[in-house]
Amino acid sequence: MKQKFLISGIALIYIALSIVSALDGGDFDVYLDAAIKLNNGDNIYAPPFIKGLQYFYSPLFALVLIPFSWNFLITELTWLLLSGLMLFRSWNLIKGYFDLSVFTKKETYIWTGISFFFIIRFLLYNISMIQITIFLMWAIIESINLIKKNKTLKGSGLLAFVINIKIMPLVALPYLLYRGYFKPFLYVILFSIIFIFLPALFIGYEFNWYLLNEWWLIINPAQSGYLVEAGTNAQSIVGTVPVYLTEIEGDLPFKRNVLNLSLETVGVITNMVRLLLVLLALYFLKSPFKKTVSPIFEIRAIGYLLLAVPLIFPHQQKYAFIFLFPMIAYLSYYCMIMWKFNRTRSFRLFLVLLLIVSINFTPVIGSDIIGRLNYNLVHHYRLLGISTLLLIAAAIYADPKSIEEILIKH
Repeated sequence: MKQKFLISGIALIYIALSIVSALDGGDFDVYLDAAIKLNNGDNIYAPPFIKGLQYFYSPLFALVLIPFSWNFLITELTWLLLSGLMLFRSWNLIKGYFDLSVFTKKETYIWTGISFFFIIRFLLYNISMIQITIFLMWAIIESINLIKKNKTLKGSGLLAFVINIKIMPLVALPYLLYRGYFKPFLYVILFSIIFIFLPALFIGYEFNWYLLNEWWLIINPAQSGYLVEAGTNAQSIVGTVPVYLTEIEGDLPFKRNVLNLSLETVGVITNMVRLLLVLLALYFLKSPFKKTVSPIFEIRAIGYLLLAVPLIFPHQQKYAFIFLFPMIAYLSYYCMIMWKFNRTRSFRLFLVLLLIVSINFTPVIGSDIIGRLNYNLVHHYRLLGISTLLLIAAAIYADPKSIEEILIKH
């Protein structure tokens, strides 16, 4: 009974927040405005932009949204409610990778609470800004789940669709290849090509090709603007590394750089760090071309791939860090297992350090709690990006083998 009241209360709070956000409007205004422009035959990547925000997504996404662009409020409220369901579904999929038989019912609730507590901050950003990041995260996890269940067409089609919308889910493609899912990999490529040219059936081949070229001009990763991002909200590698290696003026008058390298050198270093993160995926994925992998190893690998998304890709802001959800669930599970069965001195030290690092993922980092200046300082010094990098070190330390050995004994 208490559980039902708690779930009902959380659901009501989520609905209330969704209504407030839908009334205020958010980034989804930009997507719907692009749909209206496309319906009118205008260039969706050219000014004027609603709220002064550039549309960065595909022509297909704008085309799909045309039927829903007649009323922003209803569409955005519906989207937020669907996002809540997608987050719930994502949790159920993530939960399926863990052996919960070792936990009591109370311990399972505690693990669930801890896992959600450390993403509340990012969830609130996604609600208030009416973003599509939860949808992208769900689609990646769901597509992998479908492919594993031999529902190849559904899984490949879903993954190709979200890659078309926003390129970030591309991280799942190397995963499929490395795991030996060659047929789904090829299907994703095929569906991706189809989705690129599908709008031509409705807007004409020439106009679609024109829009694709315009789209590429703004998302091309070789652009100089994607090598260094100075904005306060930029917490990815291209926002975090450069501010410490060269003098970049920020919104606050506080020095950050410990070196003063040229922008060209900083660009090379930044790309090397991004490449290192890409290569590090091989460590987490372990056995190549092996479909049958221990679930606990698998969720850590998937968690790393999703964690790397807001770090590797440019133009990633705070709401994108909800991609940390699977890794946070894994580390929470690891800590609870160790606390229950193997509370060594080294683990206690690890737990203390992990909690210090994880403060940046909690609702404590809010302007109403720590004050506006401190809140701005956290972002000025890119502490979210740094904490996420440290979370990778924690994931390396938290070896799934330790969990498996304990589960075998108990």
